[in-house]
This record gives sequence, structure tokens and C-alpha cells, in this order.
Amino acid sequence: MWKEKLHFLGNYIIKHSKVVLPAVVVVAVAVTVSVSLSMNNRHREEQQNAESAAAASSEIATEPTTEDIPLVANEEGAVYTLVATYYNAMATGDETTLRSVCDEISDKDMYRYLELAQYIDYYPTLEIYTKTGPEEGSVIAYVYYKIAFVGHEEEVPGYQALYICTNDQGEMYIKRGENSEEVNDYIKTVSTQDDVVEFNNKITVEYNELMVDHPEVLQYISELDSQVSIAVGEKLANQVAGDQSTDTSAEGGDQAADGQDTSAEGTEQPTEEQGPQYVTTTTTVNVRSSDSEQADKLGKVAGGTKLQVLEQRANGWTKVDYEGKEGYIKTEFLQLAESAAGAETIGTVTATTNINVRASASETADRLGVLSGGDSAELVGTEGDWSKIRYNGQIGYVKSEYVQ
Repeated sequence: MWKEKLHFLGNYIIKHSKVVLPAVVVVAVAVTVSVSLSMNNRHREEQQNAESAAAASSEIATEPTTEDIPLVANEEGAVYTLVATYYNAMATGDETTLRSVCDEISDKDMYRYLELAQYIDYYPTLEIYTKTGPEEGSVIAYVYYKIAFVGHEEEVPGYQALYICTNDQGEMYIKRGENSEEVNDYIKTVSTQDDVVEFNNKITVEYNELMVDHPEVLQYISELDSQVSIAVGEKLANQVAGDQSTDTSAEGGDQAADGQDTSAEGTEQPTEEQGPQYVTTTTTVNVRSSDSEQADKLGKVAGGTKLQVLEQRANGWTKVDYEGKEGYIKTEFLQLAESAAGAETIGTVTATTNINVRASASETADRLGVLSGGDSAELVGTEGDWSKIRYNGQIGYVKSEYVQ
């Protein structure tokens, strides 16, 4: 009887979340974000990344030095309200609220949240622990939660790290956009302190014990992750197709005059002769000797690193060329770079200031690098307000207003 009442209470909170105080909201979502937790046993890999992120390597910035900052339980106030609202919005698929509490969310992440919300029943546990952040008014929140899936009795534990900042109006928000190198180094350092490592290990042990006792839950999570990934991929493909159709209609007159845009776009279709494919890492991630989280770690690469793809496997791993040898990285942490091989050059553009080069024509797309003011790049096409350029052997996108 008490389980039925708890289940009823969870559903009631979900349906009436806009009139329930965030301090008592126990509905959240089991999705991690930029350094996020996967549904397919993904959280162990990310936990390892968080623990090792501050290890020095020649490719990654030098580890900063900072005093130990205590991990403090947070059960009320602005931080708890923000985090509870964020989780509640993801659980209920409330896109408007999600965008209001975060500085930015990519289309890919938003599609994933909305897909997962269909499978979430409610979240019976939401605990928040914080460390002082590197900037004034900022904190690093480490969130422990338990998730109940629709049709499953077992509650699955997980955790997520969030960087929370304060804007000029004194309002807190979840920072998902790019940080300075100093901020990233600070977060990496405090995340390797003993109390955070102990926090991570405790949740990992709890998760592993549940998977051993209930292998059917692991199977369900694996299948769910696959279904959600497929659905998200289809939505992204449809979006790209729709954008291309819109651009073609809007720029039809120019194409007829130039006689070049149509042929240039045609050569960008994937073919066997286009040469090697490349990916960029979306966060700091481990490189393994085989396609398993238990395989030996060959090293790690920082977010934004470009790697050549040797093979993409159906089990969620990608084989890459890592320092001249074969390595494996979880596909979810990679952004496929569009190869520039075969793309016809139709001109050149010159940056009028330092501008970001994106993986697609969107300000929320993964950043491939920076085109410095005065630098030129080969132009291979345009998409709306974006110029499509050849950048380090792949296709990149820059805002047309910042180039000549």
C-alpha cells in the first residue's frame, strides 16, 4: 500500500509541478549534460573522467593549485531551488523552463531530454552537495539522485556535476556554455579532491550492486539508451533536411545567378572517395585499448580534440587513431566532423575579428576552434546566416556577419 501511495505522490508532483515548492520536489531526470551521465552504464565512465580530469598531460592545461574546499550539503535556498526546477523540467519535458534556467542547450541535448521524459516515472531522491566556485557568486553542485522508470520498481542511482553562476540581476543559472581555461582548471581540481572522489565512488558502488542484483534493469537501460539515441538522430537529421530545404528556397535566386552553389552542395554528399572521417571530442574523455569500459586506459584527450575515425561500431564505441595507434572512445562523447574532401571551393572569406568555428550552422553546435581576425579560409558554401568553410581538413561554420 505504501508503495502505491508513493507512486501516486510522484505522479501528482509531476502533474502539478508548477504549484509545488521546489524544495519538496523530488521529480528530476536521469540525464547528464556536458560532462554528463549516460543511461547505458555511462555514469561509471564519466565518474572516471571526473576523477582523472586534473591529471597533467602535454595536451591539457597545467593543473591549477587550490586549497581543499569542503563539500557541503545543500537542502534549501537558491541553489536547491534552481537544481530542483532543472530536474523537474527535464522529467516533465518542459522545454521552456529548461531554457530559462540554463544559459544554453544544444538541439541534440534538448531532443534527448524530451525523449527520455517519456520513460521517466518520477525521482524519489534528489540530494545536492556544493563546493565554492571559481567566480564570484558561483558554486559547483554535485547532484545525487535516484530514478524510477515507468513499469520498473527498482530505483536507479546516478549523479551529475553542474556549474552554477549568478547573473548581473543576482539570479542563479546553470552554466552549460564555454568556460575560460582558468575556470575549467579550477573545476577539474576541486572535482578530484578526496570528498568528491568518495562521493563518486559511493554512488558507483551503489549502481554496480544494483546492476548485479537486477541484470534486467541493466538490459532495460541499454535498450532504452539505444532507442533514445535513434530517435534523437532521426530528429537531428530531419532538422538538417528542413534547414537545407529552407535555405534552398530562400536563396534560389542567387543559386540560379551563380550556377555554383548547386554543384558545390552536390559534391558534399558522402561517398567512398571522400577520404577519412574525423571527429572532435565534446569533453575530456578516456581512450581505451578496446571497446569496453574495463579495458586498459591508453590516455585521455581534452574536449575539442580532432581525431581520425578508423571504425564506428554498433555497440556505442568508435575506433580512432590515437597517437599513431588504435584507441577506442565512447561514441556519445564524439561529434562527427563533416569531411571537406570533395567539397568545391567557391571563394575565400577573411575573419574581421576572432570568431568561433562550429560543427554545424548553430551557435549551440560544438566548437571546432577559432578563426583569428585577419585569417582567411576557403569558402565552400553558405547556410542561412552562416558561411561554410574548409577548416583543418573538415567542414566548419562561421557567422557570415564576422567575415568578408
